[in-house]
Amino acid sequence: MTIPPPPLPPVPPEEPATADAPAKGPSWWRSNTLALVALAALLPATAVAVGWQEWYQYFGFGARAVTAVVVPEDGTTDLAGAAWGPVRGGEIEDVSGLDVPEHTRLIAVALPVDPSTEGIGCETPSLVEQSTGREWSPVRAEIGLDWSADEPETCLSEQSGAYELIVPFVVPDDVEGPFWVDVRPYDAGGSFVRFEFEP
Repeated sequence: MTIPPPPLPPVPPEEPATADAPAKGPSWWRSNTLALVALAALLPATAVAVGWQEWYQYFGFGARAVTAVVVPEDGTTDLAGAAWGPVRGGEIEDVSGLDVPEHTRLIAVALPVDPSTEGIGCETPSLVEQSTGREWSPVRAEIGLDWSADEPETCLSEQSGAYELIVPFVVPDDVEGPFWVDVRPYDAGGSFVRFEFEP
């Protein structure tokens, strides 16, 4: 007796043949070549443009003074059409009636300004510790001193005669100096006056 062979699975019907299979399209890289080249060119250009803009806002148009005209403590200098100095001042011992915090010292600075026939404008002077670069701004209103036309703390652009800037600074007790007194005239480009000062 013979065993019949197992039945074969049914054969699916053949699909009708198509004329031609569609051709495969170009790769993503090839189809976007132009955009990728433009991106590769624009990214560095954008970085350069943004960096230039930031630099120019900080340093351009004389926005930030970077060149110090250093003057000895008893010396004077001419800058932006005005004579500056000599600077003088010292620590104010009697601070009664003033709102000076504990563990601080009050230092007052007087800076003569003699503009030419036209007035000159300037930023408010700042006090800089030479050894550390720490910087302090004037504190006239903060310690309770009223503004006075006889004791301005910034240049009087409408005044052509000589006057004196009187500028108070509050510094911590542990700050000894020596200091610089920095003042930047508006028409000095990237330059500013830096007086050596030791109270």
